[in-house]
Amino acid sequence: MIRVKYLSFKYAAQDDWALKDVNISIHPGECVVLAGPSGCGKSTLLKCLNGLIPHFEKGTRAGNVLVDGIDLADQPMHRIAKSVGAVFQNPRSQFFTTRVIDEVAFGCENAGLPRERLLKRIRGALDRFHIAHLMQRTIFDLSAGERQKAILASVYAMDTDIWVLDEPSANLDSIAVEELKAVIATLKREGKTLIIAEHRCHYLEGIADRIVLMADGRIHSMYPGKTFFKKSNAEMNRYGLRWIHAPAGFSPASRPPLEQQTNQRLSAHDLCFRYPGEVENALQRAALSGDGGEIVALTGSNGAGKTTMAMLLCGLFKARQGEILIDGKNRKARERLRCCRLVLQEADHQLFAESVFQELRLGLNGTGCQRAHIMGLLYDIGLADKIHFHPQSLSGGEKQRLTVATALVAEPAILILDEPTSGLDAGNMSRIGALLKQAAGRGSLVVVITHDEEFIQTCCTRVLRMGKGLREKYSATSK
Repeated sequence: MIRVKYLSFKYAAQDDWALKDVNISIHPGECVVLAGPSGCGKSTLLKCLNGLIPHFEKGTRAGNVLVDGIDLADQPMHRIAKSVGAVFQNPRSQFFTTRVIDEVAFGCENAGLPRERLLKRIRGALDRFHIAHLMQRTIFDLSAGERQKAILASVYAMDTDIWVLDEPSANLDSIAVEELKAVIATLKREGKTLIIAEHRCHYLEGIADRIVLMADGRIHSMYPGKTFFKKSNAEMNRYGLRWIHAPAGFSPASRPPLEQQTNQRLSAHDLCFRYPGEVENALQRAALSGDGGEIVALTGSNGAGKTTMAMLLCGLFKARQGEILIDGKNRKARERLRCCRLVLQEADHQLFAESVFQELRLGLNGTGCQRAHIMGLLYDIGLADKIHFHPQSLSGGEKQRLTVATALVAEPAILILDEPTSGLDAGNMSRIGALLKQAAGRGSLVVVITHDEEFIQTCCTRVLRMGKGLREKYSATSK
């Protein structure tokens, strides 16, 4: 039994309380979903449930988190880890080793499991998440979705009674989400207690016993799973949540009206790329094209080469063969770097300045500080009140929006974004979609790598899909 009693928490150097008098009881074997808009306190509550608060996060804590009658604040982390397994929102922050098999084994080794039990646990976890073929791979070469699977497998191998998951579906393709759903359903049948923070709850229908809606650090309301999933998508948006009923088929968004005529065109042909030390090509004769004013969605399975394609297009990687044309001319990598902006999946790797405002100034590349332009963009992404904050003090969703803004501020000819909406609530997803429409309206070609079908239908005018096989070509589809 988990009991949270009058729990409040305020992060160090912040004025507002992230949690305020939270009370909830969670029974053994129950699946509870925490939902609500970004910043409502979901992730903070999870940190209290897995022991990171108060053992690692600095701040002021009041109240109690009791597991089987024992306050987690009085338990050392190595004891908490034996009963509580945690999956963080950013998989990279959770790795301790460099190979997949070592990562899956890490927790079991530290728990002192005998060799035979350890090997059995590892094999079972690798098979459960269909990543046995990745076990000798370095984590640095994995896609974000593959990293997510590796972390899930490492927690699964520990066989804890309580699972705490923060946005576990954020980086997964539709097939992997179905696999995740099957694993969660199996864990529930095995009697595991599951606490899951999610914006996209649709895959948890039939599994979740309760949905807990949070707002402003408090529990706003609770619904039985059967009642919650009878609600409409429109009701979900009012809660700041994503769809819980996916529409059938793909309906492309209308192309934004151009403010001025543009001849901007990107065309890539026969691209091949192989990572150092690998035997097979990550891309084989891949092709992609698009015109200014378009918002093109690039989709496909985890590990299919979408991010590799983005790195080639913007000039960060060099193709083994093929050509990339911009406005009909074959452009070298240095030329592409000048006209392209890339927003990576992990925001922490793209934040360098001392304040939010200075971060956007960097994005202007020395073209002058246009304060009105920067402030207008900050209002559009909902960060105007954080102008003097250090970027690393922002929440994950706020960092994500900031990196998008730093790319948009320079009004690039070609904008490429890698999963810009993973972990974003409905309101902030719509904000990003509106900003991309504005960029396309100014004549930019926008390419969005995404698994987010709701986002695709919000703003994307065309979909290019890459099949599971790395040697398959990209092709337009009306899905």
